[in-house]
Amino acid sequence: MVGAGAVGQYLAARLRLAGDEVVLLARASALEILNARGVTLRIGAQEWPVGIHAADDPLDPLLAEPFELVIVAVKAYATDEAAHSIAAIAACKDSTILTVQNGVGNEEALGAIFGLSRIIAGALTVPVERLDETTVGAPLRGGLSIAPVGGNANNWLLAVFERTGLTVRAASDWRAMKWSKLLINLVANAVCAVLDMTPREVYANSIAFPVERQCLREAVAAMDAARLTAIPLVGFPAPQFAWAIRTLPASLLHLLMARRASSARGDKLPSLLIDARAGRQQTEIRWLNGAVADRAATAGLAAPANAAVTRVLTGFANGSIDRSSYRGRPEKLAAEIAAAK
Repeated sequence: MVGAGAVGQYLAARLRLAGDEVVLLARASALEILNARGVTLRIGAQEWPVGIHAADDPLDPLLAEPFELVIVAVKAYATDEAAHSIAAIAACKDSTILTVQNGVGNEEALGAIFGLSRIIAGALTVPVERLDETTVGAPLRGGLSIAPVGGNANNWLLAVFERTGLTVRAASDWRAMKWSKLLINLVANAVCAVLDMTPREVYANSIAFPVERQCLREAVAAMDAARLTAIPLVGFPAPQFAWAIRTLPASLLHLLMARRASSARGDKLPSLLIDARAGRQQTEIRWLNGAVADRAATAGLAAPANAAVTRVLTGFANGSIDRSSYRGRPEKLAAEIAAAK
């Protein structure tokens, strides 16, 4: 398991409870506490302490025996670093590589190093939350969809994850699957981060919500141009959601999306807002809204809303834009988008 964040710990714990041998490839700073405490997994009202082995050195004896599966669960901006870590582990030279990362482009990046035939795309729809350094919580809803990027069969992976109790679904078109998951990641995320507003505040604002709606409409238009049809994910009816974005009047879409954002996120802040408030110098925006803007440009379409939030959040991260200049000012963001049309 490459990545010891919320998703990495969650999947590692579920696999370990199902009887699989799991090693978390973690940063040195997390190594001691993970090996000492393991991971505490909370699913619904139940809790399990799980002993987990963690390593940070490719030559660690824990990483000596061949691995059937490598799961990549790092942020999209860390994909290249993760790939080089995997390549340095001799025991992973024949492993199947499953990426459960958010965003678009990770499969291609991993495939360029390991070959597309070894890559499996994954879309995890379980809203996992990191409660402390070694405790992760998740509701009972959601699951994992997987699709082969190359020609290798992935039926054995379905059996592996079914043993964990996760709801697992096979998909045939990995690109359509990843773009369907992207629709989830776009909801109540980038616009919140730019404006430093919670999802509830964005959806209650008569200027901010139309920007949110435009971001999603541009994403669906980019999918249509690429002839990618949204597919159902576990717990998320992506085809119906894409249809609603494409066809419903703004007032009806607002009701639908406000309910969706509330049920999906609960009280959790969106990831991009957490990153912005923490002043992090790296962000996944390039693989989320930035991917929409890039795909639209390739198809000769305009995506000014996605381009704008990508530009602003990139500016926050590199220090070229002051966060306070957009905080609580949806009219400024909306005006810039309108001027770019």
